[in-house]
Amino acid sequence: MDTGYWAIEYGKVFCGYLFFMFLWPSVVFGGYLREKCRTYRFSFCVTVQVVIVNTVVLILGLFHILDPRITAALFYGVFFAALLRKIILAYGKEKRAGKRIRPWRSIVFRVKECFWSIAGCGIEYAVLGILLIFGMMYFSYGAFQTPSYGFGDLYIHHEWIYGLMEGKIFSAGVYPEAMHCFIYCLDALFGIRVYSSLLFLQGIHVTVFLISAYLLMKEIFHWKYTPLFVLALFLTLDVVSADQVYSMFRLQITLPLEFGLHTQFLCALFLVRYLKNARQIKRKNGTSRYCWDENLFLFLMSFAASVVIHFYTTIMAFIVCAAFAVFMAKRLFSKEYFIPLAASVLCGGLIAVLPLAGGLASGIPFNYSINWAINSMDGESTRELENAGGEDAQVLPKKEQAVSAVPVNVLKEIYTKGYAALYGTARANLILCVTLASVLLCALAKKRLWKPVCEVCGGYPPLLLFTFLFMLTYAAPHIGLPEIISDSRFCMSGHMMILAVLMIPADILFSILVHFYGDRVLSICSAVGAAGIYVLTVLTGHFHGYLFYELTRYNGTVEVTSSIIDSFPEKSYVVVAPTDELYPVIKYGWHEELLRFVQNTEQEGYTLTPEYVFIYVEKKPILYAQAYFFEGPSWLAREKYKDIYWDKYSKKYPDTGATQAPELLASQVAKEEAEKPLIDYGNAWLSYTRLENRTIMESKAYEWCERFKELHPQDMKVYYEDEDFVCYYFRQDDNLQYDLGIN
Repeated sequence: MDTGYWAIEYGKVFCGYLFFMFLWPSVVFGGYLREKCRTYRFSFCVTVQVVIVNTVVLILGLFHILDPRITAALFYGVFFAALLRKIILAYGKEKRAGKRIRPWRSIVFRVKECFWSIAGCGIEYAVLGILLIFGMMYFSYGAFQTPSYGFGDLYIHHEWIYGLMEGKIFSAGVYPEAMHCFIYCLDALFGIRVYSSLLFLQGIHVTVFLISAYLLMKEIFHWKYTPLFVLALFLTLDVVSADQVYSMFRLQITLPLEFGLHTQFLCALFLVRYLKNARQIKRKNGTSRYCWDENLFLFLMSFAASVVIHFYTTIMAFIVCAAFAVFMAKRLFSKEYFIPLAASVLCGGLIAVLPLAGGLASGIPFNYSINWAINSMDGESTRELENAGGEDAQVLPKKEQAVSAVPVNVLKEIYTKGYAALYGTARANLILCVTLASVLLCALAKKRLWKPVCEVCGGYPPLLLFTFLFMLTYAAPHIGLPEIISDSRFCMSGHMMILAVLMIPADILFSILVHFYGDRVLSICSAVGAAGIYVLTVLTGHFHGYLFYELTRYNGTVEVTSSIIDSFPEKSYVVVAPTDELYPVIKYGWHEELLRFVQNTEQEGYTLTPEYVFIYVEKKPILYAQAYFFEGPSWLAREKYKDIYWDKYSKKYPDTGATQAPELLASQVAKEEAEKPLIDYGNAWLSYTRLENRTIMESKAYEWCERFKELHPQDMKVYYEDEDFVCYYFRQDDNLQYDLGIN
């Protein structure tokens, strides 16, 4: 198995994603979307479709009729019914016009119309397309170099998706399940393996995050290419703090929060558009006192999508929207706008919360992570991590930490624990200088003292306020405030907007120059400028670095599991391996914990019933969950983030490590290790994560396999072997299993 196999799997996920996220709603709601702009159609697909999928799947589950066949029949049935209706309408239209009946003609025409509409934007969309492709390559690269779960949370998310496949919603407790429902539908409709979706989906879906940020910045900036400058900076400029490395790392992992990051930008975008453009509703008997337009509908659906995906995305959306709402407060709180807006928030909340309430009403408790999120709001773990490590480090009690942040020092703490902590002193000072200069320019524009600036500064104040709120949110635990968004999860959204602030001077410059040199000339200059950002970051040594996965398996292990699934009949085999192989094979075969296997082979009468038994043994037991930083071509990224990340996170994860590919941390199986007793940690999971005990366990398994091979040389064979890993297997009669207790 090689990269070609994973390229095919990536292609499956990509095509399934495009169909289900964009083509399905475009056909089903084609009549409604026909006259809408590109921004509206895109936003409709990435919000409404998510809400529909979540609602349909969870309602089927509440009525105990959730089944892949029913799910596929529903979505395919609606799609083909809508497609058939379009063909019939096209047939009737051409017949009435007396033309030759070609029912596919209008559909082909619509495809051409969409293509030429995009092509008509010329240079702007060409640059955007290049940036999106580069972003997909950067955030998908690790999944090809290490095609494994890159983060421990993916195991539990795979389990929840498997629960949906078994007809059970909220299998681990009530929790937003929109991402799980979406991946479940990819399996139900297209047969795409859940493992492949978890591996590749976010590397594709990250483009939605980038486009949504781009659309919001189009509302902020005056020059149409400035958002592209921001995206170019985001995708090429390196980061200099561990928390930002961690946030970038999460952007490549298929997790609910990252799946929903785009909703915060779309909430703000359509809130602003509603407050700017809405008009009073016209009725037959007069004009209503309330204002309404189509933008309010997408605000409603963006809000609902944020809730059904992850509660943190809703908090983020509130912060982003608040930054814009402050500057439109007079209109916002007028009854003409506020009542429809409040009604839309209520409706969006009801749409999102009703399936969750149904789960609670049926007796399913909240998922444990809800309590974790609430408990983490005190910020104690963040303060402990910040203060851990040095000889002089001192962890202050929570009360003393809060008291130390008196109002006089709040701004200083925000600078020290926010700007400087995330960007270093030099970059922090640059950001503050540009921010203060932009505030001054906005003040001048407000007073109408500088006419050229007045025309372009209208969108800057909300952006500047948001960056301050972001820094306040990030530094909150250090100044005695609740940590409402934990683990640096707000960093990437805030980082995008910080870079947008740095592009304010460029936006002003191009907006003024366009009056002298024309749109065409400056469009070409802007395209060159976007490319120049890439070149400049490379030449100055500020090009971004390769990210990492939390390595838990060898690539050989992943390939063997995929090969077994593809080559052997379902439920005809059992895989004896650590828990990491449980979820990839759970739908197709059986799994036996390696720890249980090693313990049970010490006694007679231990058997495994499937026909084929595969035993995974690491000849070099791996240091579990080490941060394994990728290697690759220098034009895509550089090898530079390991030390930045590990200098901080070694304090949080002292039992693991960080490595730069191709090096990794591992031990070696040995006979003397096999003779040692397993260490009892009181927690079976620690038997895999502690290298000392993992070495003992893998050594025992290796010695058992070699002994069994001596006893049954005709039956015990090697399925796969390299210098790090070996997979043994044997076949047994269904009615006569081997006694595996040979020790």
